[in-house]
Amino acid sequence: MFYMSKTVAVFIVTIVLVIALHAFRSLGTSNIKGRVISRGGGVHVWAVRGSDSIKVSAQNGFFTLPVKPGSWKVLVGKQMPWPDMGMTVDVPEGQTTDLGIIRLY
Repeated sequence: MFYMSKTVAVFIVTIVLVIALHAFRSLGTSNIKGRVISRGGGVHVWAVRGSDSIKVSAQNGFFTLPVKPGSWKVLVGKQMPWPDMGMTVDVPEGQTTDLGIIRLY
């Protein structure tokens, strides 16, 4: 028979707990996504909520912002501080809020 030492058992339990915690954390992930159609490309998308902010560049017009649940101001444009447009969106926990197609002309 195979007998595990106490150290090996603690190590295995620790690994299982870490994996479980990461699995639960990913369940609460929320996103804002959409597509930007713009002349000239080079579009950036910002999500701002209080002192939290995140910025991504639209890739082939598509973007996804990983955010915490809550109300976010989304700014879309070529450069800050004067984006081409902005909107406020509510993002539920564990869901993706799709802004659809955003046209900048």
